[in-house]
Amino acid sequence: MGSDFTHVFSPIEIRGLEYKNRIHMAPTSPKFTDYKGFMTTEHIEYFRPIAKGGAGIITLGNCTVDIEKFQDEPRQVALDNDHYIPGLTRLVDMFDQYGVVGQCEINHSGLDSNYDLNLSPGLGPTAQLMPNEIMRAAAKGRVPVAAEEMSIAQIKEIEQKYIDAAFRCKRAGMRSCFLHAGHTNLIAQFSSPLYNRRNDEYGGSLENRARFCMEILEGIRKKCGDDFVIEMRVSADEIHPDGMHFEETKRWLQMMDGMFDIVNVSAGMHTDINYFKYWSPHMFMGKMINVKYAAELKKLLKSKVSTVAGIDNLKSAEKILSEGWADFVLMARPLMADPEMPRKYAFNMPEEVRPCIRCNFCGKRVRETKTVACGVNPKLGRELELDHGEVPLARKKKKVLVVGSGPAGMQATLTLKERGHDVVVLEKCENVGGNLVTAAAMHLKEDMPIYRDWLIRKFLSCGAEIRTSTEATAELVKEIAPDAMVIAAGADPVIVKVPGFDLPHVHWCGDADMGKCPVGDEIVIIGGGSVGLEGGAAQAAYGKKVTIIEMLPQLPKGVVRADKELCQIIEDSGGAVKTGRKLLSIHPDHVVCLNTQSGDEEIYPCDTVLMAAGLKSRKDTVNALRHAIPETEVYVIGDCLRPRMIGDAIREGFGTALII
Repeated sequence: MGSDFTHVFSPIEIRGLEYKNRIHMAPTSPKFTDYKGFMTTEHIEYFRPIAKGGAGIITLGNCTVDIEKFQDEPRQVALDNDHYIPGLTRLVDMFDQYGVVGQCEINHSGLDSNYDLNLSPGLGPTAQLMPNEIMRAAAKGRVPVAAEEMSIAQIKEIEQKYIDAAFRCKRAGMRSCFLHAGHTNLIAQFSSPLYNRRNDEYGGSLENRARFCMEILEGIRKKCGDDFVIEMRVSADEIHPDGMHFEETKRWLQMMDGMFDIVNVSAGMHTDINYFKYWSPHMFMGKMINVKYAAELKKLLKSKVSTVAGIDNLKSAEKILSEGWADFVLMARPLMADPEMPRKYAFNMPEEVRPCIRCNFCGKRVRETKTVACGVNPKLGRELELDHGEVPLARKKKKVLVVGSGPAGMQATLTLKERGHDVVVLEKCENVGGNLVTAAAMHLKEDMPIYRDWLIRKFLSCGAEIRTSTEATAELVKEIAPDAMVIAAGADPVIVKVPGFDLPHVHWCGDADMGKCPVGDEIVIIGGGSVGLEGGAAQAAYGKKVTIIEMLPQLPKGVVRADKELCQIIEDSGGAVKTGRKLLSIHPDHVVCLNTQSGDEEIYPCDTVLMAAGLKSRKDTVNALRHAIPETEVYVIGDCLRPRMIGDAIREGFGTALII
């Protein structure tokens, strides 16, 4: 008996190439190539669980046509030399094992090439200084370098690089390519009035701005033949006020309809951080945000249509396909969170899917020039440590004590049980979940409660002995006599102890999120990090007036890149975000702060004060337990080691369990 998702699992044939289903792993760039862009075993194995899990199409992200001169990120796949073909062939062979259509996202960053990697300026339709270059230069403490304008000879040279890159994909065994003509990479820079100010045959009118893309498409078709599928990614709308908007994009695509076989409909830009969210939506945004564009293009074009951004489950995918809004559905982070998602849906077990929470832990890792990792799937990026994604059984079965049942403790327990150990968990609270329960309480985070419920359900049913309302003591540890102990005792909120901190209207922000304390109509929140901003936006959405007080001169950088939206919610409700303010004292109806720039004292009226000044590790608990068994068998993980993101806790719980 098949699944309930008949449209998702319906095959389709294009130019003689059969796609076994409509599930497309969107392009990712996990940083597993070598520094010259050659394919590695790590890169191939990164994709294996996704291929094994049932995706029909997998695309390698951001494969550059010129790594020597125009690299835009470290360790991206390169396509500018025949020497890269053998490595790609190895990847294609793996894809073929699972019946997956593999392809490369063929790209050139143009104006946005990274000067620090190339030591030469970017190159594009018109000379200009790019937003990302300004940011990179400031981070490096150097003078920003403007990108240069391409000559006609350079245009022809780079067009040929695109064409040759596509042909190398075909020579490696790929029967399709994914041409990146969106997100204001080079092809989109030519099409967009924001970046193309030329007055020759490649600028001005829409027909002229389309010429660069059309010549590349014509060249790929001529060189790769009629049996080669061309999928092209576009930004339906760049969103930027001066960028290319949907009405013009429709005309642009209609000019080229039939030159490509599938158009992948995205939105936003890569060249300006403010517009990333339209192709990689964060947790405070809606779902399926670009489907409306795809549905309209589906009515206009002969070509097939695929869509991406905020599609996180196959129920949504089935809806998109059954309504005729698109022919394929792309997702990246949901398949990174659970590569087995297609198989679980095929068996009609969607409740078993590990949900993506759009925490952007993966993006944070890549921005920091680290290899990719997932905030909820600790196996991602560690494929070579595992056997085709399977956790190895322990050579020696042990009795392991886990102290704490927050994210780190729950993940450690799950992996320890998977390895065959006997596990006892001590949780001092009545309920399990730790600060994950608090993090999921806010109504603005629709993904987090789904993950909280999934993880707690898995934890409670894993077979471990779980003792709630039981505080760990050295005596109890000795009584249990474990062979190893994992301390995941978590952290407590930091309370800024100024005069008045103990007044009855002063609470932790997390307790307000959970409805554990009364909250008035005029709130001051101490701390402008993620907890403060998110909590403030949640209260503002309830109609409360919120003032955020942050001691730093600028807000700490948010991981999910939602700071502007959260601040806007606060300001739209009559509140404010004040940086460079140090809390001096708390009073029944106001707080007093020091303006660290002017030196003046300022008064902010309020009837509630919420603390969001960070977390403090429970070091006392750790120190009270660490000598209860042989010290080499004690492992400290999660926030009680150092408060960080949920992804760090999950990875540490998993990694620690792997070595016990």
